[in-house]
Amino acid sequence: MKKALNAILLIVMTLVLAGTAPCAAQNVSGTITCAGVGVADVAVSDGSVVVLTDANGHYSFTSDKRSGYVFFSLPSGYEPIVSHGFSPLFWTPFTSSDPAEHEVHEFTLRRVDNDKHIVIFGADTHLARRLNDINMFRTGLLVSLNEEVERAGDVPVYSVLLGDLTWDVFWYQNDYTLTHFMADMRFLNYPVMLWPVIGNHDHDPSIPASDATDWDSAALWRKTMGPNYYSFNLGKVHYVVLDDIVYLNSYSPNEDYADGVVGNRNYRGAITDEQMEWLKKDLALIDRHTPLVVCMHIPAWSMTSSFGYSGRLDNTYPLCALLNEFDNVHIMSGHTHSNYTIRPTVYSHITEHNIAATSGSLWWTASLTGYHICQDGAPAGYLRWTASGDVVQWHFKPIHEGDSQVRLYDMNTVKDFYRTNSAMRGILRDYPSRVNYGNITDNTVMFNVFGYNTKWKIDICEGEKRLTWTRVYTEDPFHTLTYDVPRYAAVGYYSTSYTTNNSTHLFRAQATTSDQPITVRLIDEFGNIYLKSINRPHPYSLEMEKAETTPTVGDVNGDGNVNVADINLVIGYLLGDALQRCPLLLLADCNGDNSINVADVNVMISKIINN
Repeated sequence: MKKALNAILLIVMTLVLAGTAPCAAQNVSGTITCAGVGVADVAVSDGSVVVLTDANGHYSFTSDKRSGYVFFSLPSGYEPIVSHGFSPLFWTPFTSSDPAEHEVHEFTLRRVDNDKHIVIFGADTHLARRLNDINMFRTGLLVSLNEEVERAGDVPVYSVLLGDLTWDVFWYQNDYTLTHFMADMRFLNYPVMLWPVIGNHDHDPSIPASDATDWDSAALWRKTMGPNYYSFNLGKVHYVVLDDIVYLNSYSPNEDYADGVVGNRNYRGAITDEQMEWLKKDLALIDRHTPLVVCMHIPAWSMTSSFGYSGRLDNTYPLCALLNEFDNVHIMSGHTHSNYTIRPTVYSHITEHNIAATSGSLWWTASLTGYHICQDGAPAGYLRWTASGDVVQWHFKPIHEGDSQVRLYDMNTVKDFYRTNSAMRGILRDYPSRVNYGNITDNTVMFNVFGYNTKWKIDICEGEKRLTWTRVYTEDPFHTLTYDVPRYAAVGYYSTSYTTNNSTHLFRAQATTSDQPITVRLIDEFGNIYLKSINRPHPYSLEMEKAETTPTVGDVNGDGNVNVADINLVIGYLLGDALQRCPLLLLADCNGDNSINVADVNVMISKIINN
């Protein structure tokens, strides 16, 4: 009998120990609360394990503690506590690297109605204490962010910086690392919540090449900025931040490196296997109908010279195959300092927005001429993303040029400059691969549509005649004026790293005269209409955009206002009067449906009433 009791006791003890063993192994735990009440179903992770909080907001899991932190995926309808007014506290470092030590981490949320919200996507700030960049950042992007907040009213505004916040070669040369970046953001009162993305220039170049280089070179990022990949929810949109840099920093024995730099600062573009596994777990918790925004530095796709696309990352296709399981996917990227939009036909649910740099051409054009221009001719700017429930829209916003969406070129004056300007002649001689607009056909006109994608509609008129346009892959003439010419004129050469690139959003039309005005109308995929006109000859100079005019939609008679006289002209046209002149047709088509009808009259009446 005693042996039987002992046997039963042994079985019971074994079962008890078996039941409690997993709990004993869970070395990370805590609670996520709002106003003292636990928040359920919040995803918590260490970059590998992903668990959900229970009904009381409690979480626990077993971590190898390799990442050095624990973080949560912000649930919809909440915001995290922020540090210094802009840095979200959605993560915290582990107190010990020893997996045998249990630790507890509590997080606090606050309720916010962010079903409707705005996200400002900027890229490539490249702050490095050079060329007066900190001051230009302060008077540029920071001013724009404050304007966005004021404009938004009660709608929450957030920001995502898509990598290259700093510039690795200057970490030691100018003593400017991520630590200094964050100190500057605190000093400058960065005005909105910042969700950061790691870029290739945000890695430590003092880490020598080895199997651990990628991990070790991102140590300061993980300590200062937070996780290098994570997710959060705003309203009905799920946002994911990925690290697509595999930093190599290969050593070349004959290379002369800057102070603190021990390699070539080179890298591969790829999503690591560890991230892909975490991403699968993260997305498994999200309904496939939820709009999905994936933020990373290097774009998944490159645009070709024929305006097609090719995969840019080592694993673009496996990544996009996973993402394409969602109905509405947007990839936000930077790195190229150019604007382009790609909708890869092989993944019909995905749109990638590669966004122009907030630093323009690494602050060079602004330093040389005061104009912040990227190498594709787009102005330094950002993408304004607006979500209302699960309906999303976007808009490219220049930082220093109001809301301009297009720049027009009278190529006759460009041609003359290329033929007669001494600095330009020197550039064409010393850099023979450059496009020579001195040979362009007479009476050509060109225009750069900064935020163009294939869903936009374009019309161009010469006087009263509608022209046919062609999309061309070539150099933007204005960037040549703002970088190549002044730098070459000063020292007789320039760095080809910052020179004018071929743009994917330039257009050309052949006019028949040299003196008739040119009008361009753009209609984006959301029905917004943008107009721009030039009189010819139109100057080719740094001040050229000041000579452009921006007609008002509905101002058919061109007197500067939408009024009854304009309505009378449209009604007369509908009754059979002649209103065939091309610019007037563009102005009278107020709703952008490429016809003039009663709906346009209604828009004009609304404009008059609202004014």
